[in-house]
Amino acid sequence: MMSRHRFAALTLAVLACAAPATPQGEAARVSDQMPGPAAAKPFTFPQAATRTLANGLRVFVVSNSEQPAVTARLVLTGAGSVNDPAGKPGVAAMTADMLTQGTRTRSAQQIAEAIDFVGGTLSAGAGNDSTSVTVTVVKKDLATGLDLLADVVLRPAFAAEELDRRRQQLLSSLQVQYADADYLATAVFDRVVFRGHPYGLPGTGTPDSVRSLTSADLAAFREARYLPGEALLAFAGDIAPEAAFGAAEKYFGDWRSAGRASGTFPPSPGATPGQRIFLIDKPDAVQTQIRVGRPGITRNHPDYIALLVANRVFGGGFNSRLSTEVRQKKGLTYGAYSGFESNKLGGSFSASTFTRTEATVEATRLVVNLIQQMSTGAVTPEELDFARDYLAGVFPIQSETPGQVAGRVLTVAEFNLPADYNDTYTQKIRAVGPAEVRAMGKYFATRETLDIVVAGNVAAFREALKKEFPDAAWEEISFDQVDLLSPDLRKKKAAAAAASPEASAHAREIIAAAMQAAGGAAAVARIQTVAFTAQGEFQSPQGPVLVDVKFQSALPDKLWMELVLPFGLMQQGYDGKVGWLSSPQGAMDLPATQNSEAQRGIDLVGGWGVFRQAAAGQIEAAFAGEKDFQGKKALGVDWNAASGKVTLFFDRETRLLVGAAYVARTLQGEFDTVQVWSDFRAVDGVQFPFHWLTLRNGAKFSEQKVRELRLNPALDPALFAKPKS
Repeated sequence: MMSRHRFAALTLAVLACAAPATPQGEAARVSDQMPGPAAAKPFTFPQAATRTLANGLRVFVVSNSEQPAVTARLVLTGAGSVNDPAGKPGVAAMTADMLTQGTRTRSAQQIAEAIDFVGGTLSAGAGNDSTSVTVTVVKKDLATGLDLLADVVLRPAFAAEELDRRRQQLLSSLQVQYADADYLATAVFDRVVFRGHPYGLPGTGTPDSVRSLTSADLAAFREARYLPGEALLAFAGDIAPEAAFGAAEKYFGDWRSAGRASGTFPPSPGATPGQRIFLIDKPDAVQTQIRVGRPGITRNHPDYIALLVANRVFGGGFNSRLSTEVRQKKGLTYGAYSGFESNKLGGSFSASTFTRTEATVEATRLVVNLIQQMSTGAVTPEELDFARDYLAGVFPIQSETPGQVAGRVLTVAEFNLPADYNDTYTQKIRAVGPAEVRAMGKYFATRETLDIVVAGNVAAFREALKKEFPDAAWEEISFDQVDLLSPDLRKKKAAAAAASPEASAHAREIIAAAMQAAGGAAAVARIQTVAFTAQGEFQSPQGPVLVDVKFQSALPDKLWMELVLPFGLMQQGYDGKVGWLSSPQGAMDLPATQNSEAQRGIDLVGGWGVFRQAAAGQIEAAFAGEKDFQGKKALGVDWNAASGKVTLFFDRETRLLVGAAYVARTLQGEFDTVQVWSDFRAVDGVQFPFHWLTLRNGAKFSEQKVRELRLNPALDPALFAKPKS
């Protein structure tokens, strides 16, 4: 619903459009200058009544009867992601997410139906410093809204089945994010700037930390961190103060907790001398993501408002200096922005943009030079006037709805800002002058003290970028090796547990029996080359896609594969040393991390590579016990392949190798992968599966039926080399 002063402004605009035309006979005059800004209209931020309950809960009420709606927002100031248990990011976020997924008295569906029935909204989420839970309803349904709010905060169930459902949804989202250069650039930048501080960790967690979450983790976090003495409750909208205080007492007055105080945390680290550049290599990227910045300031820092004005000049909007130079004048991007993230214990400054691969060096140089220029703090009168007018003018518009008002009131309380912060905000914005902005230059820094993260096809710009920044300290990481929890941001290869002699011997016996079932050691040893064709489909975001497959391999370490797809032809090859990929867009080298992926694929064709290594005594494997596999019991063997652990599944009756499970590390990210082989047929005395099914993260990814298999055909060695064009 539109407030009165916005309605009045809109009415004036309509009337202006209907103004009389120029007098008859006079030529219309068109001005070549933008009209000047109108005189600032007075705005008074609504006052909040406040009271503290006996249990320590602080309650704020801002009454406004213009709209028949009420927002109640509860902020838990000791339950942010900064409070996550050590080594387990994502607990605060998942705890907040699970609040609305069931309580001891309501299921997730009942909660959703109850709030939908009254046309309201109920949401919860965790940020860096706190968790907030918000309900908005019309006035007559306030009792329903507050009952739901209290129920989800005070009596969440954290049911295991709901946690599993939300976990799978989050893992699917993280899978997409980890394959996105935009996400990786930002996540790595946070780690780089905040170094070892919890602010640098991903708030939603990592795939490994999310997989490890339990209902007990969430319940323990809530018990320790959801404390009435560290909570703030704001009411805004059509409600009188005494009615709001009474409602707070009714629904939250009995709230007690045995949890401990949140304690204090060290401030986030400041800037360090020297320029650092981190390259995140994603060879299939067609654009480069660029992040440049340094540590910033806390939310309650006395320079915050002046810095807000300075950043609005530099990169805080579409027509800022950064956007004008990088986007409009140079045409290097569709967007370039900067901002200061300010938290309780510290903050960061970042300038962000993206560009086409061939323009990476030019765009990075320009962003860095503009930051260097801004470090002088020099701005024009026009830039300063626009920044102040914009920030002061948008404040009333962003303080209209009950939710917006509640948020501003709670921000003052949460970050210990001056009591008159909202009342004097616009005056303080307009009071920022050239001298104050000049003093803010120190927060932008010079190019020699900036942290730079560049994510994209590194091979295309690595050398040129090093020439542009010769004095920087460099780090380069393949995108599929990024570990946001590791001190050096790199995945550590897990050391394989030493298998007992009995487990190793049993594994060798199982593999030998499988080789015999497949045709025998002599028949397997005779296989030097293999070629087959297949038809099938794989799953895409748009649905099933039909594919024709041609596969050729020269054992032990060469492969070539061609996929005929509705949208073009793709080929992939590996010559034993280098992998490559060819598509309608051209041919590209694959990162070295894909070599072991290719080798595993060769070894698992018919299982022949595994059998040959076992026969030569070159395999590390251990019996893993009986396993449930595709509705049947199978014999499990853990094989320590170059690509990591692979669990092999052998049919207990036929002894044939019928499946494998492993983590596939692809250019699109990591996937828990299961391959299932069936419909075995004899070809030249060797058993081979003619039906292949692949599952990724538990869902069907591809299915293929082999049409023709040839053993020991003559293959052209040049087939495995990267095409020249």
